[in-house]
Amino acid sequence: MDGFHYKSGRRYHFLEGVKYPLPCDTDEAYRLKINYSLSRYCWKGNIFYSPLENELAKGVIRVLDVGCGPGGWLLDMATQYPNSTFVGVDISSMIPKDQQPSNMGFLQCNIHNGLPFPDDTFDFVFMSHMFTSITENQWQDVVGDLVRVTKPGGWIELMEGDYINSTSGPVTREIQTQLTILMRARGINMNIGPSVYKYFENIEDLEDEIFTSQTVTPLGNGTVGELAFKNYKASHFAVRLHEYMGISKQELEDMFKISQKEMDDYETTLNIHRFYVQKKIYSAKSEDSW
Repeated sequence: MDGFHYKSGRRYHFLEGVKYPLPCDTDEAYRLKINYSLSRYCWKGNIFYSPLENELAKGVIRVLDVGCGPGGWLLDMATQYPNSTFVGVDISSMIPKDQQPSNMGFLQCNIHNGLPFPDDTFDFVFMSHMFTSITENQWQDVVGDLVRVTKPGGWIELMEGDYINSTSGPVTREIQTQLTILMRARGINMNIGPSVYKYFENIEDLEDEIFTSQTVTPLGNGTVGELAFKNYKASHFAVRLHEYMGISKQELEDMFKISQKEMDDYETTLNIHRFYVQKKIYSAKSEDSW
């Protein structure tokens, strides 16, 4: 996990098979914390939707957060439910040990090599905002592994956002188009958020009903929108979009000044989607064994 390279003062992963384009440094950890806080606000504080409130409170739940980053969701959950057990995994180590409560642990790993846990380990498996980390060809295997480590009767919950929204001005659409093309070259679909549920549909061990919910993040107009725009803009500079476009940082900065006004005028928002589903108590394999 020590493969890194440095560009323009930022640290990036440099590992075979890893397509993640964003940095893994202190500035990125801060941006991810802000992103989580914005998401929590937009969901009105509802940080999970799977029906496990009573079990979590009783302390009979073992929870896995895949791609936990700096641990915003994980720390909130571990603090709110001190009798349950929480584990986070991520390719980057961003959670200081002195911030981890006694009911929480962290393991650094590359999920594309498989989750390092036995089958049927966790009661609740959660993954959010991973669309820039997983190529379109990897999604089914990753979701299959989430299901594998979930106990029969447990829940799997995914949360992903849209990237391109129809309420965007011309300069905003140009920025979005350029980043979409850049990411597509890495095999990453920036618009996969609304359809990640389809990877649940291909797994026999899951119940047929997939529950869904949706909210929006404003970009511009008001304190929350301005903070969301700042975070959104920072991610584009972090992937060095200006280099791909063949322009200077200042030229991209000028485009974002226009984009910010467009977002205010068009009242631009980004959709965030949740999908959650239960693993069958009796899998097809166990029925066959009878």
